[in-house]
Amino acid sequence: MVYKCIDFGCSARLNIVYPMLFKLTNKKSNRETHCGVLEFVADEGKVYLPYWMQRNLLLDEGDIVQVESATLPVATFSKFQPLSVDFLDITNPKAVLENALRNFACLSTNDIIAIEYNNKVC
Repeated sequence: MVYKCIDFGCSARLNIVYPMLFKLTNKKSNRETHCGVLEFVADEGKVYLPYWMQRNLLLDEGDIVQVESATLPVATFSKFQPLSVDFLDITNPKAVLENALRNFACLSTNDIIAIEYNNKVC
């Protein structure tokens, strides 16, 4: 997967905005999403994406993905739809969802995310 390496020694000159957010695009399938970054440890020219994000972008391991810096507006509301009725069996689904969303720097419309609860993906 291809990305442009950023030299953090010149971050002040580049006017980097924090938190650092990125737009990921699979040009073959015309799919895009947004994400944050945990750490910059991949070799140059590579990125590591969670499996659920690869599925959203219709990517296979080794496919090319375009990575661009992004500035996103803050959402005023969000609406989620469970893909399984199992999510509704959770004692307090609202609390579980709110807790899980803390792990995401950002979300894009129509993203499908994995929520773990009691060692199970809901």
